[in-house]
Amino acid sequence: MKLKPTNLIKILVSLILLIIVIATVGAENLFDALRGIDLGWFALALAIHLIGVGIRAYRWWLLIASLGAPVPFGRLLYLYMVGTFFNTFLPTGIGGDVVKIIELAPDRGGAHAFSTVFTDRLTGILGSSLIALAVALVDPADVPRDVLTAVVIVSAGILFGVLALTQGKFINRAIWRTRFFSNLPFAGRLRKVLVALTSYSVGAIARSTLVSLPFTATLIATQYVLSIGLGLRIDTRYFILFTPLIALTQVLPISFNGLGVREGTFGVLFASVGVAGSDAVAVSLLYYVLRVLTGLLGGVLYVIGNLRHPPIDRQTDQPTPT
Repeated sequence: MKLKPTNLIKILVSLILLIIVIATVGAENLFDALRGIDLGWFALALAIHLIGVGIRAYRWWLLIASLGAPVPFGRLLYLYMVGTFFNTFLPTGIGGDVVKIIELAPDRGGAHAFSTVFTDRLTGILGSSLIALAVALVDPADVPRDVLTAVVIVSAGILFGVLALTQGKFINRAIWRTRFFSNLPFAGRLRKVLVALTSYSVGAIARSTLVSLPFTATLIATQYVLSIGLGLRIDTRYFILFTPLIALTQVLPISFNGLGVREGTFGVLFASVGVAGSDAVAVSLLYYVLRVLTGLLGGVLYVIGNLRHPPIDRQTDQPTPT
């Protein structure tokens, strides 16, 4: 399996960032913190994390169902798990999201498959942003003003981006009136993608965002439980406020699966509220271990389910959108 230069660069970036982060917080302090993890709390965190994966798959199902011809929920849960495997273990050009798009394309078409994966991620970040925004405005604890400002700006930006998805006619009219976009060699393909991205109703976006709220709760609970397992007592509000910022930085295409970037962001943000850098990075690394374990499970499902030729029963009972 050939490793592309861009992916090799991402791996190197992750390694360099990890070395810098570990050197900054102190390798001995970090390893001491990791050795103190209570396995019972770790197992609970893993269980909560897996529940979150199921909620994400249901959110994806809602978006696809809103476009018509829904895909079986079990199939989407399977693709989510397999996508985690690809993201975690295969640093190639086939990322987890790409796998989900490729496998979903025969059901919904390439443009719509891409739009559902993209919108699923965007509404996921919106859910965490809305909760963080509420805490920032009501009870932000002692979080520095510049961090709160970043939370508000990011939350507002994500909200604006999601709302833009419901204004398809306006956006497409504005874009295709300009000669620049119309004269692009891939204008036809771009038009299909933009139409797909802006084909969601306000109701579909609202339902997806509502499902993102309990998912965000599992994400915050997972990290909080890991901190308890390390013997830490970190205010829950910090996890709530920092989640959208961490989520946004780790999806930047500059590292391998966000590794290194996530740990550095954890360290900087939690250090701003007095948490030791080694403790914050330890929580982040343990959360990555949870993702690795989920990826291993996805790999087992990939082998068992035969990703290339899965049996799809379109008559399978579907969960009913609420």
